[in-house]
Amino acid sequence: MQRVFGYIAGIVLPAAVLLLLHGASASRQQQDLLWRHRNLGKAFYENPTTQKEAVVEFKKALDVAPDSARERVNYGIALLRAGQTKDGVAELLKAQKQDPKIPHSWFNLGIVYKKDGDYEHAIQELEQMAKLVPDEPVTHYNLGVLYKLAGKPGEGLKQLEIAAKLNPNLAGPHFQLFNQYRQTGRGEEASNELKVFQEIKKRQAGAAVPEDMEWSYYAEIYETVEPQPASAPPAPLQFADRKLAGHLDPATAGLAVMDFDGDGRPDLITWSAEGVRVYKSGQTPVAQSGLDGLKNVKSIAPGDFDNDGLPDLCVLTDSGAALYHNRNGVFEKHATQLPAGAYEKALWIDYDHDGDLDLLLL
Repeated sequence: MQRVFGYIAGIVLPAAVLLLLHGASASRQQQDLLWRHRNLGKAFYENPTTQKEAVVEFKKALDVAPDSARERVNYGIALLRAGQTKDGVAELLKAQKQDPKIPHSWFNLGIVYKKDGDYEHAIQELEQMAKLVPDEPVTHYNLGVLYKLAGKPGEGLKQLEIAAKLNPNLAGPHFQLFNQYRQTGRGEEASNELKVFQEIKKRQAGAAVPEDMEWSYYAEIYETVEPQPASAPPAPLQFADRKLAGHLDPATAGLAVMDFDGDGRPDLITWSAEGVRVYKSGQTPVAQSGLDGLKNVKSIAPGDFDNDGLPDLCVLTDSGAALYHNRNGVFEKHATQLPAGAYEKALWIDYDHDGDLDLLLL
């Protein structure tokens, strides 16, 4: 029996580990996809010409995370901005039931109901908004206006005074206070409020964005800081020896990595006193490289000196330095004569910042 349990454990435990790893990978992929749609949605939302595209992206985010109140709130707000008010209201009401602590649903629904003339529901939404975020002046301003429209001028006045204290630089509350003080016979206070209102309007003249008393931070996309799932640990690096065809003199051997044929895969060039070999993809010898007759090579420096996208070579031998031009994967000796000398190393740099490689011989 013990052996049977051991056998089962030997099957189940590895399978469980594989499932966990797969789950972590899938979770990470879902998070990446979710953030892609969120970021695209926000970018489209902030551009007045791409409101419909914002709706599409936020709907995709909601499809990835259908139980997320955040995704539903943002989808609803995007629908409102795109003029799809009925659908936007429906989504915000659903989100409100999912998570009533998110202020954005209460604020946006309150403003929508106010615009529609549904003052009762607008007041209900904004009262809850004021409980969640008591220091948002735009909420108190709109409550002040709504209370007056609903026949509660005393409560409306109180809300307008709160709004003016929370942000004295808003013109709207001071203008409403001017009217209410004037209508209730409080002439001196009305005069003061009118003066403040006029001063603010002078300061706001020519502003790039005019004052909007139906906008606030909570009218925008809802964003939160969320912990990211831990990335799966990377697979350990594994190296293996591979013997290449051909022979090099170990005492004078050298190598460099380059993409000699422009296929996007690294290739290998090796040299020694015995000659030069090019290995495609680091393993297959290239038969006709154009370098077959070279001997007594000290060093080779790849560099694209003609900017054609393929690496050319500076080859140093006992007889001096020479350039080899790469013509579609075959190297041809270039006519340029380099200064005579016994050089040990060559280095390609752009020392004058003109975008072309320059050659330093050492």
